[in-house]
Amino acid sequence: MTSILKFPLTIILSVKNILVSFANKLKSPYHSSTLQIRGFIHSVAIASIVFGGLYIFKPFGLETDSEANMHIIILGLLAFACMLVLQFFFPIVLKSFYNELDWTLGKQFIQSFLMVASIAGISFYYINSQGIANLELPLDYIKVLGFSILPLLLFVFLQEGMHTSKFKRKAEDLTSDLSGKEVISGNNPLKILAFEGSGQTLSLVPNQLIYAKVGKNQTEFFYQNILGVDKSEVNIDEKKVLDELKDHPQFVSLNKGLYINTNAIHKITGNARGFEVAIARFNELIPVSSKFRKNLG
Repeated sequence: MTSILKFPLTIILSVKNILVSFANKLKSPYHSSTLQIRGFIHSVAIASIVFGGLYIFKPFGLETDSEANMHIIILGLLAFACMLVLQFFFPIVLKSFYNELDWTLGKQFIQSFLMVASIAGISFYYINSQGIANLELPLDYIKVLGFSILPLLLFVFLQEGMHTSKFKRKAEDLTSDLSGKEVISGNNPLKILAFEGSGQTLSLVPNQLIYAKVGKNQTEFFYQNILGVDKSEVNIDEKKVLDELKDHPQFVSLNKGLYINTNAIHKITGNARGFEVAIARFNELIPVSSKFRKNLG
C-alpha cells in the first residue's frame, strides 16, 4: 500500500520541482530594447516580417493586385504601429514595469506575447472589417495566441542564453583590461571635493569617494575612511554633484543618478541583461544601464 501511494507522490514532487525551476528561470535577467534605438529596429524588423509573409504566402485570398497590395501594406503598417506602442508608449506609461535594470525573462515573454496579441488582434479586425476574409472571431484569435506560447518561450530562452554568453565574454575582457590600468586621477588629485547642502558640508579627497547616488531630494555618498567604508546623506542636487566631479575623470555614470569611482571597481560580470559591477569592499553588484556601457572602457 505504501509503495502504491509513493508513486503518485513522487510524480507530484517532480512536477512541483519543475514548476519551481521554471518560475525561477522567469526571474532571470534579460536584455531590454524598450525606449532604445534597438527597439525601433526590432519594430521595423517585425513589420517587415509581417509584410513579407503576407506578400509571399498571400493568405486570406490576398491575390496580387493593387488593392490586395494596399491591404498588405496597411497590415504591415499596423504591425509597425503596434510595435512602437509596445516599445515606446507602454514603457513611458508603465515605467516601473519596464525598468531596464529590472527586466527579466518573464517580462520579456509577456512583452513578446503582447506583441503577438496586439498585431494579431488589429490584423484580424482589419481583415474582417474590409471583407478580405471571414474569420471566426474570437476562436481564430484564441488559436493564434495558444499556438504562439511555445514558440515564444523557446525564442526568449534561446535569446537569454545567447545574451548571457555574449555579455559574460565581454565582461571578462573588460575585467582583464581593468586590472591592467593604473589608478586614474585628475590634474589635481588632492583638491578637496566639497559637497554643500542645506546646513551640511561633506569634504573628501577625490579618490576617497567610492560612489555617489543621487536621489530625489538628497544624495548618498559612500566613501573610505580609516575605519573602513562610511556613508553620508547630503541635501544636494545632481548639478552641484557634477560640478564637483567634472575635473576628475575617474568618476563615471553607470546608470541614471549613479556616479562611481572607476578605481573602486573590483570586477565586471555579465548576464543576459548586460553588465554588473562589483565594487571593492561592497557586498553588492551595481547594474549598468545600456546607455552608459561605454563608460566602462
